Amino acid sequence: MSVYEKMSEKEIDQLANYIVSIVQNGASLKDEGAIPEGFMEGIYSFAYDFYQKGKLSEAEAIFKFLCLYDFYNVDYIMGLAAVKQLKKQYQAAIDLYALAYLNAKNDYRPVFYAGQCNLSLGEKEKAKYCFHQVSENINDQAIKERANIYLESLKDIPLVVLNTDKEDKEEQYE
Repeated sequence: MSVYEKMSEKEIDQLANYIVSIVQNGASLKDEGAIPEGFMEGIYSFAYDFYQKGKLSEAEAIFKFLCLYDFYNVDYIMGLAAVKQLKKQYQAAIDLYALAYLNAKNDYRPVFYAGQCNLSLGEKEKAKYCFHQVSENINDQAIKERANIYLESLKDIPLVVLNTDKEDKEEQYE
């Protein structure tokens, strides 16, 4: 049972007000020094619950705060990116997914979701590239299958691959 699940409604409201006031003032809880060990997990659960209930503005505020607290935590970045994606702020979501991928060390989930965002923006070539990378590299079979479905729907779009050789910097098409 998470810290969040153990909290009363009054405690949850107090926590929400506390977090919102800190975020609005530009500080971080880490700077406040008032966080008991393991409490960030409860705050994450709180943000995720808002996300699940479709309360995207509240979830966004808390995920932003969590990202400020620990900018290298992939779960926090992915949470904020997912909120941006649902709010149809696709470019912001893509940027956050790129950051999550850089911090995730070979976790291709952010690349998959960036592909979805690119597709929503009409960037079919970029989307296909993302789904191709996921299909080739991810270990999660469910996401791999979903990437392959997207690839099948984009089969008429040329796959753009950047040539990484220093001598030849031209784009190649497969």
